Amino acid sequence: MSDDLAHRFLQACRERSDSEILCTLSRGRLEHRFTGGALARAAQERAGQLGAAGARVLVLALPPGPVFLTTLFGCLLAGITAVPVSPPRRGSASDRLTHIVRDCGADAVLCTPTQEPAIRAALADIDVPIVVLGEDPSQKLVAPGQSVRSRPPAAIIQYTSGSTKDPKGVLIGADNILANCALVMRSWQMDERCRFVNWMPHFHDMGLMGGILYPLLCGGLSIQMSPYDFVRSPRSWLQAISDWRATFSGGPAFAFSDLVKRVKREDLAGLDLSAWERGFCGAEPVPNGLLEAVAGHLAPAGLRREALFACYGMAEMTLFAAGLPDDAATVDENTAASHACRLNEELRDGVRIVDPETGQEATPGLMGEIWLKGASKGRGYLDLPQETAHAFHARLDAEEGEFLRTGDLGRIEADRLFIVGRTKDILISHGRKMSAAEVEWVTCRPHFALNPLAAAAFMVDDLVSASAVLIVETAEGGAMPEDVEEIKAAIRALALGEWGLAFDEIRILPRGRLPRTTSGKIQRRQVAIDYRNGGLQGEPRQRH
Repeated sequence: MSDDLAHRFLQACRERSDSEILCTLSRGRLEHRFTGGALARAAQERAGQLGAAGARVLVLALPPGPVFLTTLFGCLLAGITAVPVSPPRRGSASDRLTHIVRDCGADAVLCTPTQEPAIRAALADIDVPIVVLGEDPSQKLVAPGQSVRSRPPAAIIQYTSGSTKDPKGVLIGADNILANCALVMRSWQMDERCRFVNWMPHFHDMGLMGGILYPLLCGGLSIQMSPYDFVRSPRSWLQAISDWRATFSGGPAFAFSDLVKRVKREDLAGLDLSAWERGFCGAEPVPNGLLEAVAGHLAPAGLRREALFACYGMAEMTLFAAGLPDDAATVDENTAASHACRLNEELRDGVRIVDPETGQEATPGLMGEIWLKGASKGRGYLDLPQETAHAFHARLDAEEGEFLRTGDLGRIEADRLFIVGRTKDILISHGRKMSAAEVEWVTCRPHFALNPLAAAAFMVDDLVSASAVLIVETAEGGAMPEDVEEIKAAIRALALGEWGLAFDEIRILPRGRLPRTTSGKIQRRQVAIDYRNGGLQGEPRQRH
């Protein structure tokens, strides 16, 4: 099947042989422009270069840009398993990189001259060749040699964010990529007219699959900008959409929240977002009201509310599983903590809501674990047979085949999938279970000084019911509120009234203090560990 993926890539390049198929931006300016013919030649040269080196698994510790892109496509053409990672910066923590290099048994780690010192420092204790790549894909490489380690076939090993423990390597086959791309094309009407602006990191499934591979495979135009440009200025994302008349672009909930918080109304002058038809928001539960806030804020620039919609997926399903563009809601979402993902018949057939304790399908409308099935489901986790068996080979009955247990909680009402939280992020109050994400959102959202997307609620003791801790950061640009005790009292009253849940402690921290994954999600389990170890001090400790 890897030959099929290579064929699709080359076919897309041939169909746009003399036209732009891929462009990269740097600080808003055009950095590199590839026609289909030029991209195919660069990828084939890189494939020959990498294939001659005799590698089977390569870690791509490369920054966003032309070198990463040609190397990724070169790996696909050469049948080499690519492992995209975030290159460490000087002085930054490198635990994730070292774990991934060891875990996947890499034949070599590829980097650029700029990243080389940090890579060598991070991998000083690992016996792995480090190969420095330049712009020229025809350069000669020193053969890194081949590992004798046996690996299941995979086009890409996509590592999870590691929100609860060490990141796991998800084995994604070429057939999974083609199947998921086809599902996105059918669900979102993605075709050769697609003009896609992507700022998301290439080591994240939403950026790698959705932002890089799928626009090319559907025959569209892909415009790549650096994630660091977005972090510096969310307006740069909007500027790229406007300049390139992009029809597709999206990101996690925090990115859309940043558009409201960090892009002022006067900064919208000169922007034209009227061509933006598919503004997908996913990677984490989408807080209720966020999309309306974004649409209202950006309406002066021509953005239509119907362009924005929630979606759901994960690396274990290659990328996409649920969420359709929507003209109007058919379910009252005012009482829900998150926006729902719309389902058509095809998507609905691939989703089940299952009682995680009994393993039986839950009563319609009730919360349970989300199980997914379909050709997008990956091969499993690298070298984790027990976790693979538990997550990737779940069954409801013999006729339906195998499902993926997502670990996410949700419910289905009519044609809507509501994402509630994680099965392991559960709070318990007198026998009643509730999602930590829902508790965080409902209790923190009324207070403008707080950021409900940067909060962690967890049990003081996993064995003690009805007693929990809430730690939350202040909102963007916000100072520590003066009425801290009034805010805490209001949160406690709401939690008690809504769920019978008592917060043993509420702690408000300055922005940026809570640990996050590489995709920006709060690491609740790590927050709990830090708290129990006496960390995360931000204000005088007060117990009630």
